[in-house]
Amino acid sequence: MFRYRSLFSCCSLILALLLPSALRCQLKPMGQVAGVKRAVVIGVSKFQNEHIPPLQYAHADATAFATFLQSKAGGSLPDNQLKLLTNEQATQGQMAAALTWLMDESKEGDTAIIYFSGHGDMETKTMANHGFLLTYDAPAATYMAGGAFPVFYLQSVLQTLSTQKKVQVMLVTDACHAGKLAGSANQGTQATAQLLAEQFANEARLLSCQPNEYSEEGAHWGGGHGVFTYFLLDGLMGLADANQDGSVTLLELQRYLEDEVPRAVSPKSQIPLVFGNKGMKVATVDAPTLAALQDARTQLPDEAVLISFATASRSAAVDRDSSVLLKYRQFQQALAQKHLLYPEEGSAYQLFLDLADQPAVATYYQDMRRNLAAALQDEAQQAINDYLAANPAELRRRWSQDTHYEQYPEYLNTAAALQGASHFSYQDLKNKALYFSGVNYRLQGEREQREDLYLQAEAIQQQVVALDSTAIYAYNELGLLARRTGDYQGSIAEFQKALAYSPTWVLAQTNLCGSYRDVAELDLAKSACQKALQYDSTFALAYHNLGAVLKAEEQWATAIQAYQKALEYAPDYAETYRGLGEAYYFEDSLAQAKTAWEAYLDLDPLKTDILYNLGYVTKALGQNQEARQYFQAVVGQDSSDWETFLEIADLEIAENHYEQAASAIAYAQRLAQEAPDTYYLLASLQAQQKEDQVALAALQLALDKGFTNYARIQQDPAWNGLRDTRKFKALLKQIQPPK
Repeated sequence: MFRYRSLFSCCSLILALLLPSALRCQLKPMGQVAGVKRAVVIGVSKFQNEHIPPLQYAHADATAFATFLQSKAGGSLPDNQLKLLTNEQATQGQMAAALTWLMDESKEGDTAIIYFSGHGDMETKTMANHGFLLTYDAPAATYMAGGAFPVFYLQSVLQTLSTQKKVQVMLVTDACHAGKLAGSANQGTQATAQLLAEQFANEARLLSCQPNEYSEEGAHWGGGHGVFTYFLLDGLMGLADANQDGSVTLLELQRYLEDEVPRAVSPKSQIPLVFGNKGMKVATVDAPTLAALQDARTQLPDEAVLISFATASRSAAVDRDSSVLLKYRQFQQALAQKHLLYPEEGSAYQLFLDLADQPAVATYYQDMRRNLAAALQDEAQQAINDYLAANPAELRRRWSQDTHYEQYPEYLNTAAALQGASHFSYQDLKNKALYFSGVNYRLQGEREQREDLYLQAEAIQQQVVALDSTAIYAYNELGLLARRTGDYQGSIAEFQKALAYSPTWVLAQTNLCGSYRDVAELDLAKSACQKALQYDSTFALAYHNLGAVLKAEEQWATAIQAYQKALEYAPDYAETYRGLGEAYYFEDSLAQAKTAWEAYLDLDPLKTDILYNLGYVTKALGQNQEARQYFQAVVGQDSSDWETFLEIADLEIAENHYEQAASAIAYAQRLAQEAPDTYYLLASLQAQQKEDQVALAALQLALDKGFTNYARIQQDPAWNGLRDTRKFKALLKQIQPPK
């Protein structure tokens, strides 16, 4: 079976570039290169983010292309001149490291080949020059925040190679595959392919299909390939050599592809497009390879055809008898274990420094530098990606004010220093280091409840967006900071800026919902949460915020449903149990409120306001002994909570423990000398003890202090023996509501 590779009119493309133009007539075939040939080959079929639709054969296409390059027909490229990254290996950091290696090592007269197979996308129509190649760790949306590889980075690499270093460059991209991506509504895949063609198609380009056609792939092409790549490799290995002169020209390759691809996909339509110098030689035919291919095509149905032609050279230049080898191996192990900077002893960075002047690893030292920079970058980028994807574990880390983020500014600054100020990713790394330093100030401000730290964090994030106006994660952070300082309208503006760049970012939509609720724009709040849930119907925080909006509208039943849905997807988020308990309480479902708040305590057993709520609701349920335990737990943590002492006193009164009640009231009065409730409860206690005149005098004092709860007095049985007295009626009349 096979399937479509694109939702829109799009096509694979192979682009050969050579600058300056004065050298174009000297272009050599792939099998006959005057200088050194190097290649970076990348294929991504599966993605860390489950919301990015997986591909079937992008990794296989990349592996097949790399295998061809290592065959005699492809130039017998040795391992140390080839970087192959597939699936989990193909992170943004590792892709950047591989392209940096290509730039570092290439000299004038060399050939550089870059191959990418995977998804390409452009999230919004307004981001005209921001197409992206989706690496393994790419987010499902919010590409501007990193993880996806920007096309303008690729442009920088190609310009450095072709213009500054005068290197012959061949770019092969197959970035038009099927699947619903963030930019699908804007034909983002097609736009990215067009962007690549416009920016880099300076010499020759082969596109796998006409506009409004699909690029097919299937298991019956080489055991699993795109039909275009399958016949492209066959053609390069000699099946396209129509005049049998031992070389394949661009014209011959064009005619071969135009014959074979449409025939293979019939009755569907897929006709490749080829542009460029048709006389350019793109491959030299190796006769034994061609003969074996012609024979194998009738016998071998799968990848074994290409693998049988690969070279198998492996290099091992490190001195195996020295202690240097041990440190080199320790460096590789530290990278694998993500022991990057701290603790310093045995860290990859410390081992990198220790090996700086060792001749035995001189050949590998630059690779060590690039790989260390990639690992440092990937560690911090993963945190951003998880945040963008609204990963529950990542959100809990931030909500719990985790100190883990304190290492990221140093990680990113070290990665930037390792890459150097002229590197294409240098400024982006510095900006993200600045962003994380601002996050750390906010988290510290939340721990210490200090507004001055919020203001420092805000100043830092303003620097980030001044340096990069597309840093959506910084806009979201500015929105959070505005909420922390009570600037709710300001927070709305910041979240809207983030959404202008990434309309499908569920976290920003959900935060916007919260800010609208803060300013009592409940319809807008509800709409924002519902929009977030359209993008991700499993996002617990959106259900939580929607529950809060419905609770503000006093729609208790639907609020309960929203909170329950939130718990279905995030059963360990304590604040949802708080909201659920409140909705149950106001619905007069006291037993369910108690259950919800008890679940909160299972996650955070020291939360005094929840302990108080549980005391209050168990008291209302007549479970006085349990209520007393909850109230005592509150004052055990906060002995200044005078209201809880009054609740304890009320329980003592109910059980006729008048002396204990009087003691608790007296303690509350010492804590809050002007609180009217303390004076009222003392008056009620005295009435309960039949101290009528003293009780009436105490009630007058409570009214003088500002007690106005008419209904409470009316419902308090302590006054039953005094209700018909003239004095009591006169006192009650002072606060009687108008009829």
